[in-house]
Amino acid sequence: MTARAIGELLVAAESTLREAGLAEPRDEALYLLGLLLDRRRGQLLLQRAESVDRDVAERFHAWVRRRANREPAQHIAGEQEFHGLSFRVTPDVLIPRNETEMLVDELLAVTPRDGVVVDLGTGSGCIVVAAAVKRHDLRLQALECSSAALDVARSNARRHGVLDRVEFVEGDFSAPPEAWFGTAHTVVSNPPYVREAEWAALEPEVRDHDPRGALVAGEHGLEAYRVLIPQARLLLRPGGRLLLELGKGQAAEVRALAAAVGFASLQVKPDLNGIPRLLTAVLRSAP
Repeated sequence: MTARAIGELLVAAESTLREAGLAEPRDEALYLLGLLLDRRRGQLLLQRAESVDRDVAERFHAWVRRRANREPAQHIAGEQEFHGLSFRVTPDVLIPRNETEMLVDELLAVTPRDGVVVDLGTGSGCIVVAAAVKRHDLRLQALECSSAALDVARSNARRHGVLDRVEFVEGDFSAPPEAWFGTAHTVVSNPPYVREAEWAALEPEVRDHDPRGALVAGEHGLEAYRVLIPQARLLLRPGGRLLLELGKGQAAEVRALAAAVGFASLQVKPDLNGIPRLLTAVLRSAP
């Protein structure tokens, strides 16, 4: 492959990605080439006649083939933006989604000064790392059952200079450290909530590349909540807050699970698409 003009590369990539069934092939091509050349979209459009050398063209072509095979662009890039920060992502962690930023916003708003926050199932660490960057007073603890995911989370904390402010522990949220019991002002989690029957119909980028264990809860999609909510009750101080991301159509059932073990002031907030996405609850104080 000889040197190619930027415009020529973009046209060929857009065609390949359109044939692969991607919804926005032009935007995808611009994103990948912009990432490779470290240029913004507008720069690429203004510099369409500029040539790039053969090595760059071949690398771009390889990236386009990967994307055409429905590998997530975030895995190709090795990163994803979340709450204004860049996070390292690998196939060992769930790619941070925009809707999960609601958890961070709520956490920052309701946790008192010098408060303790526990993240159950931290994955990439995006929630606790974003919180640590935005609020230096918080004490943050994160639990994750996957050692590979925990390595990614620690690397993200290191990237943003907060590794010394987050306690990462390997373990399942069915059995959090007893030393944490009764200490948390806020417990937050984006648990698995996909039903087994929904797995096959997910987009290939999700089904074939995100870790199944971070997505699929079981037959009903509520299995993780049934385990997590009682554990959150043990972790929280009286009057502490529970913040949970919700799957579509699960709000009423998860709300009932929380109410059954002593949570009150239950509220459900929608995401930008109007889907009930965030449950907030307060642990009742002892009588």
